[in-house]
Amino acid sequence: MLYQYKALSRTGASLSGEMEAANRATVLEDLHQLGHFPIEVKELNGGPGKGRKSSSFFSGMPSSRQITLFTRELGMLLKAGLPLHQALVFLERDAESKSLGRLVGRIGNEIGSGKSLHEALEMQGDAFPLIYSKMVRVAEASGTLETVLERIAQGREKAQKLKSTALSEILYPCLLIVMAIAAVTVMLTFVVPRFKDMISNAGTQIPDQARFVIGASDWLLANWQYLLGGIAAVVLTIAVTWPKIRGEVQTLLLRVPFIGSIIQMNLTIRFCRTLGMLLENGVDLPAAMKLVSDVIGNKPAAAAIDQSYDALRKGRSFLDPLSQSGLFPPVLINMLRVGEETGSLASSLLHMAEVFEEKLERTVERTFTIFEPVIILLVSGIIAFIIVSILSAVISINDLAI
Repeated sequence: MLYQYKALSRTGASLSGEMEAANRATVLEDLHQLGHFPIEVKELNGGPGKGRKSSSFFSGMPSSRQITLFTRELGMLLKAGLPLHQALVFLERDAESKSLGRLVGRIGNEIGSGKSLHEALEMQGDAFPLIYSKMVRVAEASGTLETVLERIAQGREKAQKLKSTALSEILYPCLLIVMAIAAVTVMLTFVVPRFKDMISNAGTQIPDQARFVIGASDWLLANWQYLLGGIAAVVLTIAVTWPKIRGEVQTLLLRVPFIGSIIQMNLTIRFCRTLGMLLENGVDLPAAMKLVSDVIGNKPAAAAIDQSYDALRKGRSFLDPLSQSGLFPPVLINMLRVGEETGSLASSLLHMAEVFEEKLERTVERTFTIFEPVIILLVSGIIAFIIVSILSAVISINDLAI
């Protein structure tokens, strides 16, 4: 099979190319033997279902929460003095799901056949992110596996808690918006048409407000299928062109009030947490920067980190490109400069991640606390406008009859 790879040399130079191998693990092993640090290995001509699979319910892979739980429990068992293979046997037997049990069993089989833990993890597809396996590799070399596993679990737990908090805050406003659209649609398609004939046949002049509401109702009843088709076409177009327009959309969202600041803080947390954990566990700064660029999940931020990586390779400070990008707060840049000068860069990054996590939680809570009454007032205003417009027309008819 043909595989495409990206790696870093011992000097920090970026390498890429293609390699024929029986499987992905062989490519990783060959790169390790050459002294390179693998960043990404993708199968180019594999058959369906081969290569790295996404971790999801439909793929039969454990969830991210289950992987975090596995990491935490494995670290605890190793810290208690159990051998790695025996700890994996216990975790396979007590796994909370069949998918997790199968995954742990596969890891145990690879360990039993002579593979190291990081090699076994790399063979499990996307269940374990590349940063995860690289940190385990460094931990195995330094003899600090149980400590590093606990740190990985702690970092994943914080990220998942932050994500859960944000989703819970967003859920209620989104539900309000959906209910608002449903309420207005029902008013225009079922309520307004009941009064239309009576108002139109009364022979009186229809007030402008009522005429507008009736016109909107008529348009919706006549064109609802085209409206649904247009929405579906827009969604499909976005889905198809997303890889091409993702960077532009992400750049645009960063400029939106409230939303932009939330995205910026989330990027800051991910950058600080990931880079800090890599540095704390022995990964050198150039390799760590390259890994962060690959997993940050935001094209503008990835471009800024790539520029920072290039500056680092040329012997300049990696903080200048980050500062010039405008994506990271000045307080972060200043703190990291101090950490760079004092040799405490990893601890500075992790401290700033904690600071911005607390700030993001407060910002999300306050932002959506403001949005909720605004949405309610807006929906109430629209429905009240429809009702008052129709009632004013009905009242004018009754006045004429009197």
